[in-house]
Amino acid sequence: MRLNTQNLVLSICQGILFSCFLLWSAQDMFAQDTIFVKTYSLPEKIANIDGDGRNLIVRTDNHLYKFNAGRFDELKFTPQENDRFTWISKNDKQDVFGTYSTLQFPESHQVKHRRLETILPGYDQYNMTEASIGNLYYLAYNGILLEYRIHNFYSIKHRGKSIRHIYHDDNFRVVATYAGIFIDSTNEVFSNKPIPGTNFSSGETNKIDNHYYLNSDPIYQLSNGQWELLPLNTDIKHFKKLLKIGNQTYFQSTQAIGTINLQNLNLKKVITHTSEFHDMENLGSMLLLGNANGKLYLYDVDKRKLESANIGSSIYDITIKGEQIILSCNDGLYEFDLKTKKSQLLFRHKHIIQSIFIGNNILITSFEGLFLYTQNKEVFQIIENVEFNKRALSSWNEQVYAGSTEGLYVINLPQLINEILPRLDPEILDENKLDSSLSIALGFTLVVIIASTVFIRYRNKGIPENYRMPKTDITPERIREDMFKNEHLISVESIAEHYQISRVHLNRLLKKHDKNTLELIKQIKKEIVLDLKNKQVPIEKISQRVGYTSKYIKQHFLKG
Repeated sequence: MRLNTQNLVLSICQGILFSCFLLWSAQDMFAQDTIFVKTYSLPEKIANIDGDGRNLIVRTDNHLYKFNAGRFDELKFTPQENDRFTWISKNDKQDVFGTYSTLQFPESHQVKHRRLETILPGYDQYNMTEASIGNLYYLAYNGILLEYRIHNFYSIKHRGKSIRHIYHDDNFRVVATYAGIFIDSTNEVFSNKPIPGTNFSSGETNKIDNHYYLNSDPIYQLSNGQWELLPLNTDIKHFKKLLKIGNQTYFQSTQAIGTINLQNLNLKKVITHTSEFHDMENLGSMLLLGNANGKLYLYDVDKRKLESANIGSSIYDITIKGEQIILSCNDGLYEFDLKTKKSQLLFRHKHIIQSIFIGNNILITSFEGLFLYTQNKEVFQIIENVEFNKRALSSWNEQVYAGSTEGLYVINLPQLINEILPRLDPEILDENKLDSSLSIALGFTLVVIIASTVFIRYRNKGIPENYRMPKTDITPERIREDMFKNEHLISVESIAEHYQISRVHLNRLLKKHDKNTLELIKQIKKEIVLDLKNKQVPIEKISQRVGYTSKYIKQHFLKG
């Protein structure tokens, strides 16, 4: 049976109003993101649903349906006077199931309301019923059927901490944050107890000659379960990375590249620059250096010869696979040809801060989310509206680790590639398609206006009052006030969690005030920085408060 025209319009309207509704909850199946997909309704109100993991039935007063892929297929059913609800009788056969009916609502089928209150479009109801089919979750609510998709391909560890770097080897994992350095002995367990020696990091953890070093402005060495400061006699500040080529260890600081003897602690500057060095990688004996001035520096360590290539955009990260060189830049992703010394723009995007190879594909983090650039030259957005950090993207044992200002995203790589990616639509990269995309957008807007008008007309004809979107007084001013009061509110997710709404809902509310969520948060962070600076709070404390590096704060918030 297909829905009639009025119900179809109502479904479209409800789908538009609640599209992309996002949930984070720490209980049961909602430990991951749960995204609203669609609303379904029937001529009669839905009394209950039930499922066995493979089949889903829908009961109204006088009819019984099997629901599958958006279709209500009516089953042979004769309601009795002494029944009102229908349930599935369990059966081991895949497509064969029986049903039984009851007059009373069994307590065993009642839904725990507290774990659902964040995703409900209105107040909860006593007789709500639920069912799950694969990664789809269904809820019978107030006479209608709500469909959600559960994104269980990632989890978030170290919530509320700004993640700076993740190091892996066969022995352990090091998660460096602005709220401590954590060492895990297994991949499954994430320690919540930081090891002593230093309480924050702004650089990488590197293994050199079987010793572990932490670049956190100064350099620390891991010894007897704690970080010990190396007594370097140098004016060099802000060490970010160590890299060994042959018998020589190179260091990268913000303004200098050089060599360091980790035994006698002698340092020698090789290259200095007034602009900041963002990354250092090697290809054979060639040292590649990404700089904030938009140039890629090439240093032959054997010939001690320095060359440069103008990329034209600040280079945040260098990724190398074989002889393929990928540059993550301020205005997009580039591929650099070492032979011709020329670069090619793969796709344009603001603030691409890091990339890693996943097979022949490239996984990318930015200040706006996580993306995948495929070998077919398509771009897919995997996670949106999350501000990821530089140096905090890596993969290990079929897991991807992506550090952000709000925690560590741990992504199941096979599930991402095999299950999630095939369901996503690629971003439009061809600028010639913009005109057609604009036409599509205008057409969709017209559909929204028409559907919304019809929805308002029919809202009081069968749609309960408490099905309306809940009102809220969340405004930019309130967010500003709360961020000043609460030091844990430094990211989109933490703010959405604070107000018990989804990130998508938060973005939608702020759009009504002509505000972009990330830009608003950055502006408020700047105000917090200036306020703390006027109170003579040390820059290191300010850095931990807002989740940005000291260098970033000085360059973007305190400059001039």
